[in-house]
Amino acid sequence: MEEGRQTRARWITVAAAFLAFMGIGVVDPILPVIAESIGATHWQVEMLFTAYILTMAVMMIPVGLVVSRVGDKQMMVIGLGLVTIFSLLCGFASTIPQLSMFRAGWGLGNATFFATAMTLLIALTPQASTAVGLYEAAIGLGMAGGPLVGGLLGQHSWRYPFIGTSILIFIAFLLVTFFVYDPNKGKPKKAVGLQEMRRLLSFPPFLKGAVGSMLYYYGFFVVLAYSPLIIGLSAIQIGLVFFGWGLCLAYGSAVLAHQLEKKYEPKQVLPYSLLLFAVLLLLLAAVEQTWLMTALIILSGLISGLNNALFTSYVMETSPYERGVTSGMYNFVRWMGAAIAPVLSGVIGHAVSAKAPFIVAMALSLVAFLFLAWRKREPSATKTV
Repeated sequence: MEEGRQTRARWITVAAAFLAFMGIGVVDPILPVIAESIGATHWQVEMLFTAYILTMAVMMIPVGLVVSRVGDKQMMVIGLGLVTIFSLLCGFASTIPQLSMFRAGWGLGNATFFATAMTLLIALTPQASTAVGLYEAAIGLGMAGGPLVGGLLGQHSWRYPFIGTSILIFIAFLLVTFFVYDPNKGKPKKAVGLQEMRRLLSFPPFLKGAVGSMLYYYGFFVVLAYSPLIIGLSAIQIGLVFFGWGLCLAYGSAVLAHQLEKKYEPKQVLPYSLLLFAVLLLLLAAVEQTWLMTALIILSGLISGLNNALFTSYVMETSPYERGVTSGMYNFVRWMGAAIAPVLSGVIGHAVSAKAPFIVAMALSLVAFLFLAWRKREPSATKTV
């Protein structure tokens, strides 16, 4: 009976993560439509991503500090409730500042959810590596479903994807509230303080993985958030492209990464997968044909999924600190790269050339490659739970 209850809670948590991650990509297909309808420039419309991701990244820190007092499930429920409200408000906004403000509120809700979802999933899963695979698969499928929903609904009105997402997140809110339990509830848990976070940031293996991930995530979000503006396709066509991209993302993170991790350590594979990603970014900057750009975007999903899972496994395995602290701080660092990418790409694309953002992303991915490829004896520490 207990095993069945745990299994149900685990899959509902995965489903909630899937729906939550849909919110990241749901605006992808409708960015050109929003820009045209409201009369916004590329960098202005990219604020919808930056306001969302920057708020999410910054709020990972305070969420990490209070989660030990509130509990993982309670924080997830609060986060899903906030996303429900702010995604609905986005559907009724009329200006870019309003949309950006409501997307920031959406980012606050997702920070509350994301900072706790992985730790709760690990607690509900027999093996931590299995939980990471499920979590990264939810990311991939969510990012595949988001653009598809955005494209299907966005061809009628750019407001519908926001309203539709609000309804889906509300369903996740109800499922988590009534059917998910926290296995660690009632157990003594050490409160997290700034001192623990400072020590984690000074731990070289964690810093190496987190900073490398931040540089890579810049390129990841150039592909996700900027390329829809220049590819020259309709909302439904963009939705289908990124649906394929997301399926590849899910396969790379849940299947390909898992197979490679059976034979190699994440730190052995990461430099090569980062190099492949840099090559794809270079090709995106060089080609002009729409069909070829489409194929490269979809293929980049496979390498991105692999990178996402490998970075997460590397950081979670090498950190000697409590998983909640590690997850919160890691997400803060890596999402900072994601927050900067959309709006900076819009500015660079306008000031230099439409393809210049891909060159910048490629350069940062090469820096991440060098960072991860650099071998130095890494200190060990006693893992705390």
